[in-house]
Amino acid sequence: MTVFVAGVHGVGKTYLCQQYAGAFPVLHESASGLIRRERAQADWSVDKRVANVDDNQVALGRAVRRITSKGGLLLLDGHFVLINERAEFVNLEIPVFESLGIRGVVLVEASPETIASRLAGRDSSRSAVDIESFIEEERNSAKAICGSLGVALEILFEPDYLIFSRAVLAMFDSAKREW
Repeated sequence: MTVFVAGVHGVGKTYLCQQYAGAFPVLHESASGLIRRERAQADWSVDKRVANVDDNQVALGRAVRRITSKGGLLLLDGHFVLINERAEFVNLEIPVFESLGIRGVVLVEASPETIASRLAGRDSSRSAVDIESFIEEERNSAKAICGSLGVALEILFEPDYLIFSRAVLAMFDSAKREW
């Protein structure tokens, strides 16, 4: 069973997911890490531009199915929208998320200023796109895909660990009741 934690680069997804996985019996993986291991290469640059978007999503689906077929809980952090090599938004399609078997989505957001600061500190880079537009595109895509799939969506603005963990726990609990 998979709960997807989404948000733009630098919003704090991985940090929050790592804390959660340290306290609960779930496996935390980033979509980019799974893709990298599945394809044995990286297809993106420091500024987060992605090549081979379609091939990467096929690799991600394979990796997630391999993990979840064993019956464990997966906390997957990733994106609904990527940035291609031309610094354009690429909205991932519904079948990508169907292949992940997601049972709930937590979308993490932060102010553009906070995100820009984190990216500069973490990657010594700037975003390849306007951060505010990226946040909006990610939110709109999350709403559309979750609506189409009938999957619960919780949007959190700059959550602390307690708020985040309650949202994720509720997603896993809700998904368990459906089984």
